[in-house]
Amino acid sequence: MTDRFKETDFLQVKGDLELWFQTGLGRSLLASQRASIETAIAGCYGFHQAEIGVSHRVPVGNHSQLGHRFYVLSGWEPDLPENSVISRSEEIALEHDIADLVILHHALDFSSAPHQTLREASRILKPSGHLVIVGFNPVSSWGLRRLLTPGSRAYGPWGCRFISGSRVEDWLSLLDFKVGALNYHFYALPFNQQRFINRFSSMDNILNAKVPLGAYYLIMAQKQVGQRVKPASVWRKKAKVVGLPVANRVNRSDLDH
Repeated sequence: MTDRFKETDFLQVKGDLELWFQTGLGRSLLASQRASIETAIAGCYGFHQAEIGVSHRVPVGNHSQLGHRFYVLSGWEPDLPENSVISRSEEIALEHDIADLVILHHALDFSSAPHQTLREASRILKPSGHLVIVGFNPVSSWGLRRLLTPGSRAYGPWGCRFISGSRVEDWLSLLDFKVGALNYHFYALPFNQQRFINRFSSMDNILNAKVPLGAYYLIMAQKQVGQRVKPASVWRKKAKVVGLPVANRVNRSDLDH
């Protein structure tokens, strides 16, 4: 696939990715992501949490402290939960500044316009709200496998667009976000064989999260609060009062005579 996908391609990629998460490698990756997200959002508070990702059947933010959690999904399905908003991530049908926490779970990887998806996530996020982004890392063995996988055999992650974490970090700075963390996780090789998964399962505990070789990155950012500056009041200059001399001033005592 080229860097520019058609809308139908992205819907197919999203569906393939949902099925891939049911494989052994997919389940291991998902468990790692859920644990990383749980740690990242442990200190987030508020009420509304929006999750924009692969599917409501692949949730990642269920362990947050926020009271109302809902999904933004691209299409209707018979088993959708009640807390679902049917809307494309590039044009979310929600008002401004309503969510305290927004989670983008690979939403940029299969979006037809990832930068616009990020702008929409910023739009619905309240000032001082938090944004969590999970995406596949191109600078990894997973990125190498994606490059070596023919388009006809691209399935699951290999059909996605891998955007580097540093590039997403630059986009966030343009949207006035403060990036608190950019960490990398899951160093298992991209092969669906249990012996490889088990062999590299402890690498996350050995390698520092700043080593940019993990299968995915997690970005934690906060939306900056823009404070309006009140225009300076324009005051009319008071005219100086000058006392004028009074000629032939008459005293009240003189009038009494």
